[in-house]
Amino acid sequence: MLRVVIDTSSLVSYVLTWGELMSRVVAHWRAGDFTLLSSPVTRAELVGVLARPAIRQLATAPLDELMRGLERFSEHVPGALDISGTCRDPKDDKFLACAVEGGAHYLVSSDRDLPDMRRHRDVAIVNPGQFLLALELYPMEARALAARFGHDVLANIQAAIPLEPGTAARVAEAVVMLEGEERA
Repeated sequence: MLRVVIDTSSLVSYVLTWGELMSRVVAHWRAGDFTLLSSPVTRAELVGVLARPAIRQLATAPLDELMRGLERFSEHVPGALDISGTCRDPKDDKFLACAVEGGAHYLVSSDRDLPDMRRHRDVAIVNPGQFLLALELYPMEARALAARFGHDVLANIQAAIPLEPGTAARVAEAVVMLEGEERA
C-alpha cells in the first residue's frame, strides 16, 4: 500500500475550499486506499493553523473531524529525523523528514517549493492532482497501462510527474511496449 505525507497547505486548502482535488484525496484516505503518515511536528503545525480564528471562521469542512481522523487514522512517525536545510523553505523540512522517516512513496503539497523539488531520495513530491493520477496508476500493470493510455500520454506522464519507483518502472515498460508495437 502506498505511504503518503500530506502537507499542511494541502489540508488547509481542503478545509477552506473543499476543492475537488483535495476532497478526492481525502476520500481516498478515508477509503483506506493509502496510508497517511504524520509526525508530532506535522500534526502540531496543522492543529496550530486550524486553531486560527480566521481559518475556523472560513472553514467549509469539519475541522474537528479532520483532526480526529489524522490523530486516529494516520500512522504516526516518531519525528526523530532531522533534515534541516534540505528544502528551499525551511518550514517544509518537517514534511520531507516525516516522508523519509516513514518510508513514504509520496509527499503531497499544494505549496510551490516542495513540488519544485520533484523528488528527495525515494520520495516523489507531487501536487494533489498529480497524486490522484499516481494513485490511479499504482495498481495497474504495464499491459493495462499500455491498453488504457497512448504512447504520448505515458511519455508525458513519465516526463512530467514524479512517480514512486514501482509505478515509474511499469509506466516505462508500457512505453517500451507501445514503441515496439509502433515499430511492428
